Amino acid sequence: MHARATALVPLVALALALGAPLPAQAVDNAVDTQAAIGKAQEAAAREDCAGVLAALDPLVPGLAEGIERTLVQRMRLVCLGSVGRMADLSSVQNELAKAMPRDGLVQAFGALIAADENRFTDAAEQIAVIADTSPKALNILTGASVRAISIRLEEDQAREARDRMLIALARADWEPSDIPELRIGFAEGAIGALIDKGEAAEAEGLLERIDQPEMLSAMVVDRHYAKLWPALEARLGPASGTSIDRFARDKLAVYGSSPSSEVALRDAVNAMLLLGRYQDVLDMSRDVPIAEGMSRDAVRTVLYRARALAALRKNDEADALLGAFQALDLRRSPAASTALVSYAEFLDEIGRPAKALIVARGTLTKAGGLLTDLGKRWLDRTEVCSLAALGRTAEANSAMDALKAHADQNQPAAIEALLCARRTAEASQIAVKAFQDDDIASNLLPQFQPTGSLWAPTPSRLRDLWTGFIARPEIKAAFERKGRILPRSFWPGSAPRNIPRQPGSGASLT
Repeated sequence: MHARATALVPLVALALALGAPLPAQAVDNAVDTQAAIGKAQEAAAREDCAGVLAALDPLVPGLAEGIERTLVQRMRLVCLGSVGRMADLSSVQNELAKAMPRDGLVQAFGALIAADENRFTDAAEQIAVIADTSPKALNILTGASVRAISIRLEEDQAREARDRMLIALARADWEPSDIPELRIGFAEGAIGALIDKGEAAEAEGLLERIDQPEMLSAMVVDRHYAKLWPALEARLGPASGTSIDRFARDKLAVYGSSPSSEVALRDAVNAMLLLGRYQDVLDMSRDVPIAEGMSRDAVRTVLYRARALAALRKNDEADALLGAFQALDLRRSPAASTALVSYAEFLDEIGRPAKALIVARGTLTKAGGLLTDLGKRWLDRTEVCSLAALGRTAEANSAMDALKAHADQNQPAAIEALLCARRTAEASQIAVKAFQDDDIASNLLPQFQPTGSLWAPTPSRLRDLWTGFIARPEIKAAFERKGRILPRSFWPGSAPRNIPRQPGSGASLT
């Protein structure tokens, strides 16, 4: 895990602000402590970690255990990682953890170090303690680093540690500055964990943070959340309109006040997509370029544009749009790697398997080091399905065998690929076993939902495979134990919805 270094550089000033004033005191080697600390403060103001350490390092050997050493070490802690001195960082953090066990800054670095050493359960526990006792110190962390820890805990099936962390983060109502939408993800994870603990009332209280209609729909088909279905159904409303209008009204208002914000534009474009106003999506996203260094938010906006084009059956335009991502240098534009995964799948969906195969294989080569195992398995799925569609059965089966060996990394992808390869019995075996795991079952349930239950629906040969798959008795039984098909009363309407407006009084419309 490499999120730690990016979290260190801006924190020097914060460490100084959080610490108590240092007493002026001479040390054995006659270094002027006060002058050294002054130089460190000047370097900190410039966010110059090398300068901070150059000023403070000579002090440490002559400082005896006590408040002065502790506070100097605390200042050094912030900078050691950013200059690559990882062994020193761990040593200093261990020393400070004994001297200042309740200090939020020290605890936060303890969590980051634990994650970097692959001690993800320890990292999660430390984050939970910070959230419980020093929630302001969470801002020392990044959303990306905490998300990476959560993913690894899920992969390691360390659910107790993950759930404890998510509940604590939700109770602290932390919104990471780098990925603000993780506030919603923490709430969703905490809701499920609280239900498991028998605390449905607290779980229901967190529902107000879930503003994304697609997330609400995923929860309302998952029996894990069955105790909350009445509340979820009320938040969705007929044709899911209550949730759509609420989301659109809020996101469009934010965009109206911050039109230059990439995040605000992303959410406003998504709102128009959910409203079924596809031409508005195209109009709003027209000036978002596919360019080197583009952000994750800009990539997402382009993907919404592609969905709108596909919903309007403008497949050639969507193909050309997504194809432009291939020209980017992924070292400079790593966020584009996920768009290429979507592009390969889109080509397969619209009946262009030869091109889909080229894109899938090319993306695995170019972006393999950037994608998670989950993402790489989706590309493997596209390779298998494209080969099968091209009638290259032997190659498809060979690729399928390779994917099946990693089925535990992405069960939906493995099952879908087996269905493409017409190896339905094997797909059934994996699916029945997967449905026994609550987390994996939650990932499978959306695959079975009919096209009409989705926003911006398009013809999908892959989704049609799942429709046929659920007709198998063992699959239908396993599915119904864990979920349900979204009731038709919540399916989005086919006609575009009106743009919701905020009343002049400021009262809520819903």
